[in-house]
Amino acid sequence: MKILKFGCIGCGGMGALHVLNARHVPGLEVIAYADADPQRAQEFLKLYGGSYATGSAQRLFDDPELDGVLIQTGERHHPALGIAAARAGKHIFMEKPIAVTIEEALELERAVRAAGVTYLIGLCNRLAPMVRKATELLPKPWMTFGQCTDTVSGQACHNLDLIVHCFHQAPIATIYATGGAYYGLDQHLPADSFIANLKFADGSQACYMQHGTAYNALMGKYSFQLFGKDRSVFLAKRFKECHLSTSLAAPDFSTVFSGPDFSPTRPEAHFKDVRGPHGYMGHYDELVALCDSIRSGAEPPMTVEHARHILQVEKAIFASVTSGQVIDYPAFLARWGTVQPCEREGALVAR
Repeated sequence: MKILKFGCIGCGGMGALHVLNARHVPGLEVIAYADADPQRAQEFLKLYGGSYATGSAQRLFDDPELDGVLIQTGERHHPALGIAAARAGKHIFMEKPIAVTIEEALELERAVRAAGVTYLIGLCNRLAPMVRKATELLPKPWMTFGQCTDTVSGQACHNLDLIVHCFHQAPIATIYATGGAYYGLDQHLPADSFIANLKFADGSQACYMQHGTAYNALMGKYSFQLFGKDRSVFLAKRFKECHLSTSLAAPDFSTVFSGPDFSPTRPEAHFKDVRGPHGYMGHYDELVALCDSIRSGAEPPMTVEHARHILQVEKAIFASVTSGQVIDYPAFLARWGTVQPCEREGALVAR
């Protein structure tokens, strides 16, 4: 098996996470590090080993030994770095979200497709073991309720991706949302808290609540409940637990799985139990999926189109919050000449 050699751009917390996970992925090595602060890159080289550290991302793009890059810098820098990587022929793993504006996301999407490189966005929760279990137990929920206590820029894309690209298979028909800026978070956005209702073409619905604080011991940082006609599934405690009830009249949830306890006072436990090879959030799994896609030439599970589309869903929510109107979602997408990924993928299957 050919060893895939990667460089890491952005030597912060998420960069460290993915470099550590990469050690456990067969046939993947991270050998170079770049950061605007060259000292941070040097620290990564000392900690994790490799060939070199640099203050210039361009050096990684120019390196013929590198097959790809892990872009871990934050969304404001994602488009320019992603476009440069694609034009250099490098495969791309990019932490979410893809960009700040839809126009930037589309520019990156076009560059990726023109270059023919593999691009995977870090919407890891779609690969989390208990999320997969939930979709097995209830593959087509009639109603979905999700909640999250975090910043919009930090977490909403994860949960909206699950609603739109995992739990519900039909195209979005309308979006209506109310909310505002209540906590002083995400000051570049029109709201840091909202309740959004998404209606799908098959009549199914989802309600998603994003708020900046008020953690709950049962729900954790985020949670979902999926409702079918004869059962419901509860994803709890940051997707560490998946519960099933086959009685809607008087739900009697039985635990399907319970992962290791999360210990915020022990960083090594956090890595091992939550985000590492034996974790339950999908971080390790996304690197495995990236390598599999590069070797097979198949589409990765979380594509550049998915990344751009989730940003559009988020923008449609904000458009509804600020206007007070129900958003006709297909008409909203038509402003950029785009369609929903499920429509494009369905057309490809039909052919």
